[in-house]
Amino acid sequence: MVSDAHGLSSNDIQKYLQRICDEAGGLMRDYDPGALLEWTDTNIADGTCFQVDIRIQKDGVHTGSIAMTLKKEDALQLGGLFGASVNKKNIVDYSLDVTVRDVTIHGTDAATVKVTWREQLIVQGPAREGHEERGRFTLDAEADCVHLIVRENGRLALGMALCSGMARLDVSGV
Repeated sequence: MVSDAHGLSSNDIQKYLQRICDEAGGLMRDYDPGALLEWTDTNIADGTCFQVDIRIQKDGVHTGSIAMTLKKEDALQLGGLFGASVNKKNIVDYSLDVTVRDVTIHGTDAATVKVTWREQLIVQGPAREGHEERGRFTLDAEADCVHLIVRENGRLALGMALCSGMARLDVSGV
């Protein structure tokens, strides 16, 4: 997305985040691992760092926490591993939603944005011999993030993320 010479607007940022949300959701539902990696490479600026703090619940019980610092290269590697381990027929449902809470513009090439991301992924395992029921894994995640959105090579990209959230896991039929 390219804005006019007067700089970025809150509307530009909201449209950009909604577009990448819609694109990511569509790519996951269509499940094209190559396109997901290309999307990640395009929408995360070079040198980007993510600080993520997630509390985890499994079947309603707090089971742990994860705090990670990831670089763009890590996101690409994790996406490749995910692509290699899951196939389209096992993804039952996927949704991703973004709510923009605050936008602070920093001239023509950057903005700081506070958002809430909500994601749901339902994966069904393969049938086990002698069992009709297939295992199912449901991930519901919600994270509050502060992103730096930057203009890189004439387009907007995620330049940084500080996120804190909750991941709820439900495993059934295993």
